[in-house]
Amino acid sequence: MSIFREIALMILFSRRNLHYSDYKWSVYAANDPHVNGKPDETSFNKAEGNEVVYLINKLMILWDYRFANTGNKMEKLIHDKLPEDVNQQKEVLSWIKENLKF
Repeated sequence: MSIFREIALMILFSRRNLHYSDYKWSVYAANDPHVNGKPDETSFNKAEGNEVVYLINKLMILWDYRFANTGNKMEKLIHDKLPEDVNQQKEVLSWIKENLKF
């Protein structure tokens, strides 16, 4: 994937695209694994807006989704239905993959 394509895809879903407005907005260092890198065993907080936006963008890149409304579907799943015991980025990725329906 070219760097330009990855950058373009990374900005498909942003804070302004979020459906819900009840998120916290903490400040993270640019290299913090909560908002940077590949989804891994890093903890995930579904109440933290920056983490939600980051993970949605990573999944859109990983699965080659190009439309913000797909990000909204992911957001609604995370916000409304993500089980409390699914709390690592990789677990969220797997759970969304199993539960995202079009």
